[in-house]
Amino acid sequence: MEGRAVIIAACWIAIAMISIVYIWVGGINLTTDIAVGVLVSVAFVVTFGVGFGELEQIMRSKQEDKTSSEISELMSQISEVAKKVDDIKKALEE
Repeated sequence: MEGRAVIIAACWIAIAMISIVYIWVGGINLTTDIAVGVLVSVAFVVTFGVGFGELEQIMRSKQEDKTSSEISELMSQISEVAKKVDDIKKALEE
């Protein structure tokens, strides 16, 4: 989580610095406003992209845990069925 927070913070700091310099050099007008708006939009995309990427990773790990427990349960059921089949074979041979 700390690495993701550093990425988000660094993105916002860089966007703020670029925006300040851009407005200082270009003044306040429509083109600088649009450019700063685009930069802020990029920062929001990075913020939510990184945040939802973490959420997706958590969901994936939970699914993997659930899948592995289901596989182990199925393996135990298969071994029980195999034992029953062997018992039936032995009973038929007698």
